[in-house]
Amino acid sequence: MLILKKINNNVALASNDAGEEIVVFGKGVGFPKTPYELEDESIIQRVFADVDEQYMGVAQSVSDDVLLASSDIATTAGKALDCKLSGNLAFTLADHIQYAIERVADGIVFENPLANEVRFVYPREVSLGARGIEIVRERTGIELPACEAISIALHLVNSEIDGMGSAQDMDLVMKSAVILDRATQIIEKHVGQPLDHSSYAYVRFVAHMRFLIRRLKQGGSKRTENSSLFCQAAKDFPDAYACARDINEYLSDAYGWSCSDEELLYLMMHVNRLR
Repeated sequence: MLILKKINNNVALASNDAGEEIVVFGKGVGFPKTPYELEDESIIQRVFADVDEQYMGVAQSVSDDVLLASSDIATTAGKALDCKLSGNLAFTLADHIQYAIERVADGIVFENPLANEVRFVYPREVSLGARGIEIVRERTGIELPACEAISIALHLVNSEIDGMGSAQDMDLVMKSAVILDRATQIIEKHVGQPLDHSSYAYVRFVAHMRFLIRRLKQGGSKRTENSSLFCQAAKDFPDAYACARDINEYLSDAYGWSCSDEELLYLMMHVNRLR
């Protein structure tokens, strides 16, 4: 393995056999003068792929234990959620956890005002956030407050939708939690009973809404030649159409967004599955 650049004494930018740039963690890996050929690769404890250069510097401001804890959380989440997470996750999460630890030392606790919405919409991620607190304790000996499970969960959600970890991306995640909470309430009102958040249909609905929200926020709208199909479906499934229309009216009133006929058709399909 070719070590290209020191990030800190234990973290470095490297090149693997395929010529791809990766970030590696291992005791003393960044200490020798770079570039150099690492002959004993057994010292490498972690390998991070697809890390944006702007996040590599995080390793200079966090402890090794925090970076290892964040890596463990990312690995655990990737397996549990069964999806590809952003390569930046371990570093953006480490940055957050380091500051959270410093706040604990100062006796400062920040409660997230959207905690209830996040628990409601992202139960799997919040559960993983709680496991993340345990991992941090195991790695660092520091007990983070329970509310940090929400923050860790939001980082996971951000990573799931291929976010890059910026404040703008996190704002989208927070906004999505509010919108999904309200959309779920609208559907539950139409069907007359609570939805099963553990069901495959609901998980698919949440995934669809995340991408719809991102597209609408960016000013895009999915338009195809399916308007005639939508009109027919609206006639055949009036209850699903009424529900999708109410969700669209909420998005319009609250955010000034408007779904196309194509997007309303997909919403109707998800509502039918949830019914």
